[in-house]
Amino acid sequence: MRRGAAIASVLLASLTGCGSSGTPDAAVGFCTDQDPPLPTFTNVQRLLTGICTTCHVATVELDLQPAVSYANLVNRPPPNYTTPPTDESCGIVLVKPGDPAGSYLYQKVSLDMPCAGGRMPQTDIGLPSPLVPCAQALIHDWIAAGAPND
Repeated sequence: MRRGAAIASVLLASLTGCGSSGTPDAAVGFCTDQDPPLPTFTNVQRLLTGICTTCHVATVELDLQPAVSYANLVNRPPPNYTTPPTDESCGIVLVKPGDPAGSYLYQKVSLDMPCAGGRMPQTDIGLPSPLVPCAQALIHDWIAAGAPND
């Protein structure tokens, strides 16, 4: 029952709009270091829905909504947010199956100074940063397992 309540809190957190005042880190209700979720894409998507889709929806270059997020992440280059266009990819893809360190997504959520841009989620729009360690570990472990689409 506790996991069901945690999932519900993550889904409720996804209802906030980009730029609105943030709620406590949705990942805290989703996982703890003592009770980490299994590294499945289903759990990664729950995390994405609870935190990342606050901004990353169809109206921006990187849509992380459930119907399209896997295809938009795995073996795909990072989107280009700048005008004029610059290469923010650092020569890597968003998710390189089997290689968390070589995956831009993992760099963006785990490093204070990723190869380009800033750490996600962005605190300047009211979201907490960094993700709690178990949320970072979930992304790491899913990528390390080959980024399966379960």
